[in-house]
Amino acid sequence: MKKYIFNIVGITALLFVSCNDVLDEQPRSVLTPDLFTTTKGIQAGLTAAYDGLRYISGAQAPQFSTEYGTDEFTGGEGNNNSALDMTTGANPIDASTGDISTYWSNLFPFINTCNGIIKYGSESGMSESLIAEAHFLRAYYYFLQVQSFGGVPLDLGSGELEFNTSQSNLSHRNTEEEVYAAIINDMKYAEEYLPVSPRLPGCAFQATAIHFLAKIYLTRDKSGDAQLALTEAEKLINATAPYTVNAYNVALLPTYAEVIRPTNERNSEILFTCEHTETYEFNETAAGFGSGPSGKDDRSLSYYTPNYANFKLRNNDAGGFLQRTVEYQRPWMRLTSTHGLRHVIFVDKTNDSRYHATFQTVYLNNNSAAQNGLLDKPLNPGDTAFVFSDTEVSQEYRATKNYRIFAPDEIDRYIYPPMRKHFDPNRQDPNDASGRPFILAKLSETYLIAAEAAMKLSDNTKARNYILALRKRAAYPGHEQDIVDDTPPTITIGYILDERSRELCGEQHRWFDLKRTKTWKERAATYSINGTNSYTRDIKDHYYLRPIPQSQIDLMGNSENDKDAYQNPNY
Repeated sequence: MKKYIFNIVGITALLFVSCNDVLDEQPRSVLTPDLFTTTKGIQAGLTAAYDGLRYISGAQAPQFSTEYGTDEFTGGEGNNNSALDMTTGANPIDASTGDISTYWSNLFPFINTCNGIIKYGSESGMSESLIAEAHFLRAYYYFLQVQSFGGVPLDLGSGELEFNTSQSNLSHRNTEEEVYAAIINDMKYAEEYLPVSPRLPGCAFQATAIHFLAKIYLTRDKSGDAQLALTEAEKLINATAPYTVNAYNVALLPTYAEVIRPTNERNSEILFTCEHTETYEFNETAAGFGSGPSGKDDRSLSYYTPNYANFKLRNNDAGGFLQRTVEYQRPWMRLTSTHGLRHVIFVDKTNDSRYHATFQTVYLNNNSAAQNGLLDKPLNPGDTAFVFSDTEVSQEYRATKNYRIFAPDEIDRYIYPPMRKHFDPNRQDPNDASGRPFILAKLSETYLIAAEAAMKLSDNTKARNYILALRKRAAYPGHEQDIVDDTPPTITIGYILDERSRELCGEQHRWFDLKRTKTWKERAATYSINGTNSYTRDIKDHYYLRPIPQSQIDLMGNSENDKDAYQNPNY
């Protein structure tokens, strides 16, 4: 492998336990191979291995590569014509598309760190539960890679799954089947030896491994995998009643909004998070830009935010503007939701609470009456400033209101309701990155995995029951039976994908979902933003595998024929 990817020197080492008893992923020193000769060094390596999560949790690369170009989101005004949106065709996806490459270039060093922990951990007397965390992380990182690229290297220079300290510019990809076999072996080890409760917030525990093993089986999709996926998922689901913490220390919360509420990320439904911090001493970016394909600060709170500070408060000609604030986030306009997400997938806004829990549809005035430019009917601080209406509204109705109304047909790449599930109102500055834990896995998804596996096994009763568990939880009080009646009698993959969006949109699942179900082109080749316009994406068949970064291939010492064969087809 080429030096800059696989050389262990230069991987950041981190303190094993912080003073706040939270997994602390902030750089303190440099991790070298010599440290793997000591117990303390191996423990530092384990914490360093978690730092890889920050490249793939709320940062630009994972957000863009999983949400752009799907049926959920398209580019906002500030998206810079990303190739991953595939709207104009001006920038086709190719081997130089930077946001895709992070799953390749940034994860292998952390995989190698896991190799070292697994190799030397038992020799140093490290507990099996700690070694199991390394097995989990290695499996998780490889799982993201195999979904993205197909077969990837298991040999980083010193043999398959061996810790590498040598420099090599040779590389050979294993097959998907071989990579999945390694992933499953690691995840089985993790399930057996991880503790029932996380060692620290942000650390994997037994339920985390069970959830991902179910998802891995569902994704690999070999003969018998649907049953294996269902068996794993039902371990967590059937252990007790939905809202009672079970033997695996997990449970659904009674309401959807509570799951994603800021400061409530450490609840019983959350199975895995990436930890961040708002402390300026250790926050790498603070109010700076700090983004790009190689960034690891969580800017998801701003990617979905429109430029609310430039909306006139009364109409296009009257009124001042809102102030940019911590509460309303930085207006980067990178991603806007499609009309299909807001009004087809989230079609039921009467019975189902998840649309209004997910999207901010009301802005309150945060400017003084003397400064908002509305001399005839001034808005006071706290008054409604503007509303994104669920339905079209007449001019007569607008005239009765002292605030601005945006109807569905007025939505565009500049003006749209922001997705708020990543909002962080506790930062120090409006331009700061998020310090919230980024949620990577929830028990609600385990129910959806079980439903999809049951559907594949033609067990419609189970599939519908698992879907209903989430839908009844999402119902407004008194509307539980309405939402049951509105659920189709036969559960299809299309309905499961809709339900996955209602539960998980914007959480870095969608491209993987559409790839797994082979429905990307079917569901996302055309889309609208406001219901009247229409756009076409050129989703080519070979896009279902991401390209290997050209920088990797250029620096390899393999033969030219090997280099040509290394790249995925048609790139």
